Amino acid sequence: MTSSVALCTYNGEVYIAEQLDSILSQTLPVSEIVICDDGSTDRTLEILSRYAEQYPEMIMIHQNQENLGYVRNFEKAMSLCSGDIVLLCDQDDRWYSNKTEVINRVFENHNDIHAVCHNIKLFGETMNGQESLNYWDIENFNPEHCKGSQGILKRLLYQGNVFPGMSMAVRNIFLKKHLPLKRVNETIIHDYELLLIAADKNSLWIEDSVLGEYRIHPKQNIGFNTVSKFTAEEKKPLTRDNIFVLFKRYPFVKQVVSGLHLNTDLNTGYVNYCHTQYREYLKQIPFPDRFITQIKMKYYFHIFDFLK
Repeated sequence: MTSSVALCTYNGEVYIAEQLDSILSQTLPVSEIVICDDGSTDRTLEILSRYAEQYPEMIMIHQNQENLGYVRNFEKAMSLCSGDIVLLCDQDDRWYSNKTEVINRVFENHNDIHAVCHNIKLFGETMNGQESLNYWDIENFNPEHCKGSQGILKRLLYQGNVFPGMSMAVRNIFLKKHLPLKRVNETIIHDYELLLIAADKNSLWIEDSVLGEYRIHPKQNIGFNTVSKFTAEEKKPLTRDNIFVLFKRYPFVKQVVSGLHLNTDLNTGYVNYCHTQYREYLKQIPFPDRFITQIKMKYYFHIFDFLK
């Protein structure tokens, strides 16, 4: 089974060599590394060229004539991959040496699986001594708490993505079937879109193993502003603001379900999920104030109008 790496770069001179070294150190070597550079103005291309000269049959560099942006650049890189499986890769992370071996084994043993996601460790200069944290820790995510692929799908759609693209690999036949991307909104970027579709088709595999390290730093495109501010902790009590955010997400859920042609039962499921969370919120309020809160939420804030 051949494998391709879809690697996107943009002014990544500080970390790109470390990332490439981790890819080239795999116990099961990749077949090709397809790199799309989105107009770097630093030494990124110079560094990439040195690696391409050393591995001319493996590394292919494509320079965009115009800046495509993060999502479109990844779409281009993925479309150029020829391997049986495609591993998404950012410019500033690190892979563990057994990553491709573990992922290939999953695909080889499960013909019905189209996408694989794994856990990752957080690292970087902004971690403030929290280097033992995994990504799933900060998201309070445990795949065992989800009931199969549909449970995973609901978790991803209802609460947000928990699998950064660098922790993801897809079968190329599945990938090409869903390119070009639908890009239903700015939140559903390339990896998120493919994950939702794979989960909807019961073809998403969640690998518990930690197979890489996700760098947290101020200059990364996506991740720092959210990840760097969180620590692993027990679930916090629901607040009124939480409930408003939850109910206001319903139009987003409907848009994604329609735009990606997902199971329409997800819409009804989200309404039920909102009602369940609302009841949990009310339970936290002392009984004398609970009735008043219900009246305000329904008739003053009109919260249930968001679910229409």
